[in-house]
Amino acid sequence: MTDIENALARLRALPVDPRLNAIDAAVLDGLNQQLAGDRSSGRLFVTAAAVALVTGILGSSFPGEPATAATTAFPFGAPAALAPSTLLAGVR
Repeated sequence: MTDIENALARLRALPVDPRLNAIDAAVLDGLNQQLAGDRSSGRLFVTAAAVALVTGILGSSFPGEPATAATTAFPFGAPAALAPSTLLAGVR
């Protein structure tokens, strides 16, 4: 037998914890408390959505500067001389 099998055999021989009889009631009480707290988080969500909506409407009402395209041939900078694509160009 391996060490894990020995440990599991010892664990199986232990008596059942008596607190397990009350675990159902504890879980249901915890769920009820969590559901009672979710009502306030719903109000918080509605408030955040309203603020986001007002911010979006106000932000879109002011005109911005028009976008201009880059005039360089390489918008992300000059290509690297040692890039893999340039090093493998002559290999066939």
